[in-house]
Order: sequence, then C-alpha cells, then structure tokens
Amino acid sequence: MMQIRKQLVGLSILVSLLISISRCNEIIPIDSDKADMASTITSTLLTPLLATTLSSSFSSSQIAIDRESSEQINYKNVVMGIYTPVTKLGPCRYIDGTRKQNHQCRRDSGLADAIRDAKKTALLHCEEQFKFDRWNCSIETKGKRNIFKKVYKETAFVHALTAAALTYQISRACAEGKMTRCQCATERRPTMLDATGARKFQWGGCSDNVKHGKRVARNFLELQSLDSEGDEISEILRHDSEVGISTVVGMLENKCKCHGVSGSCSMKTCWRKLSDFNATAAALRVKYHQALRKIPYAKASRRAAKREQRERVVTIGTGFNGRNFGILESTDPDFENLFYLEQSPTFCALTKGRQCSSPENCASLCCGRGYTTRVIKQVEKCKCRFSNGRCCTIICDYCERYEDRYYCK
Repeated sequence: MMQIRKQLVGLSILVSLLISISRCNEIIPIDSDKADMASTITSTLLTPLLATTLSSSFSSSQIAIDRESSEQINYKNVVMGIYTPVTKLGPCRYIDGTRKQNHQCRRDSGLADAIRDAKKTALLHCEEQFKFDRWNCSIETKGKRNIFKKVYKETAFVHALTAAALTYQISRACAEGKMTRCQCATERRPTMLDATGARKFQWGGCSDNVKHGKRVARNFLELQSLDSEGDEISEILRHDSEVGISTVVGMLENKCKCHGVSGSCSMKTCWRKLSDFNATAAALRVKYHQALRKIPYAKASRRAAKREQRERVVTIGTGFNGRNFGILESTDPDFENLFYLEQSPTFCALTKGRQCSSPENCASLCCGRGYTTRVIKQVEKCKCRFSNGRCCTIICDYCERYEDRYYCK
C-alpha cells in the first residue's frame, strides 16, 4: 500500500506539470510550429510514463486485493460455516455451502436435512454438557466472543462434536431411509457362538450405516487431506474432527429383539445401532478437559530446557507429517486426544445473570462477583390415588414446594 501511495503522488505531480504547461502556453504566445513540437515531445515522453505508472499502480493494488482475498479464503472454516447465518439459498439450504458441499447436497437430497439435524443435535448436547460452566457453548461468529478466531479448547470441542453429530445423523438417516444414496449397513458380521458352540443370535434388522456416515462426513468437512501438507491450524482442526468421528463410532452397540412362544426368547435377532448421542457428548466433554495444548517446536524446546524434565515436549509424527510442532505430552496416533493452540479466555463476561447449580458452583461460575438467591415456589401434583379406590380414574392433590435458585451478579 505504501508503494501504491508513492506512485499516486508521482502521478499527481505529472498531472500538475501538464496543467502548468498548458497554462503557460495560453499566457505566453509562441509560434504555432514550436507549440506543436512541444506538444508532441510532451505527449511522447509523458504518455508512456503515465501508462507505466497507472499500470504498475493497478497491478500492485490487484496483487494486494488478491493476497487479501487469498488470506480470507484460507481462513474459511468449514465448521464455522455450519453455525454462520445463511445469506443465500443453495442446495444445502441450511448453510452457505462451498462448491464441493453444494455438489454433495445436489447428489443426495437427504443430506441437507441431515446437516440441519446434526447442527441441532450438536447445539443441544453442547449446551446440556456445559450449562453450569463459564462457557455455556455460546457459538458466535461475530465480535469478541467468536471462538473460531483462534484454536481454543472450546474450538477443538466444537469441531469434534460437530463431526460426531454429522456422522451420527447421516448414519441414522441411512437406516431410516431418509438418504437417497445409502441404506441399511450391509457389511458382513461374525457369527456369535455361546459356550456350547450354538449360535447365540442371528444378525438381522437394519443396522446404522456408520461406514457411509464416516465417508460423507469426512468429505463434507474436507478431512481427506489429513496426511497432506497443510498449515498448523488446519492440521489440528482436522485431527480434532477425526477425534469426534472416532468417538461416535466407538458408541456402536448391538440391539436385539427376542422371538419365541410367550416371550421365551428362544431366538434373538440383533443389529448394530449407535447409542444415544448424549453418551458421545459426555465422552467428548471428558476429552475436552483432558485436551493437550500444542505449541511450536522451537518454543517448546526453550520451555523444556527451562523446566528441566518437568514436562516432556515431543515432535508430532503420525497424522501431522512429522512437522516441527510440539505438544506437552505424548503423540496421539489414534485420535484419542483433542489438541488446541491458545489458552482459553475466562468467559466471565458471559456469566452475568447465569444460574448456578449450587453455591459451590457459583464460586467458579460467577468469577468472584457473588450471587443472589431467589426462592421459587413450585406447585406440583402429589398424593395421587384412584377415585373411590376403583380403577381407573385418578385424582391428585396439589402441593407447594419451595426451591432455592442461585444466579450470578
């Protein structure tokens, strides 16, 4: 920008010079042949110079614009796009999808609804898991509260939870017939035998298509380039998303139905089904509290030298191309741990008026500002019984109950 400013100043000087020459020509009458010769010389000398200056100015500004737009494109975050308000209606309907994402939504008409359900599932369970924490899963894309500006622990958790919810909803949608390009899982499963060698049960029913769910989620979140060269932030966010997918897939369990006379369960039919997503959210919350901070290797080496064996810093190999980055623990080749880069903010500005679960919880949640206690009157049914001791009309009394609730100042 400084170079462009200098060129524009030079251009203004040249224009002033041309104006001065024209004025002098009007004030001091000279021979017409000489005037034509001066005009020719002036245009011959100054026109290429002006053209060069303008060309270099526009090319420099174009380079600056291209560079700025390139930085914005590189900063584009796929998961952030899911939680950003929709500005245009496209094939994915509920998000402003990229060209690749819109192509996926066109190929499978049920994908857009799965994305919508995944967003709702992630938000619902995130808020449930953190309702009594300072950060109550407030996912914002504007202002200082934007957790996508840096890679905090919260950013890692949201990426993992979103990837898990997307895998979960797509897998369930396949089994429920809501997707046009997939159906129930068809992979071969081993025969389960009891101690006597008899078959415990037979496989049947409609299993959740986790294989298809993982593939579509990875394609949609653009996780295929995990082992390719990329910047540090992209590598970490891809890793965190894979942690979410690995966690939800680990929740796959057998569901069985008994067959036989009078419920004797002489034969069972079983299929594979993902457990309730609340179990996945709870497991990811544990990983959130155990997340490892990842730091540049050069800084890690200096800190390690000062700490003298207090903490071991290693270079990440598997999954991060052996690049010069370090973490304050061991490597994580199997997507067990969440990684983050920056220390989280206090989020104290978000806790005003928030409800605590107990006075002890208020001590942390309210950031030392104190809390107020409100006595809430609850009216509920009690002492329910059959009318006149006979079936089947039930009558109940109404009882009052008083409950203390605590709110941050």
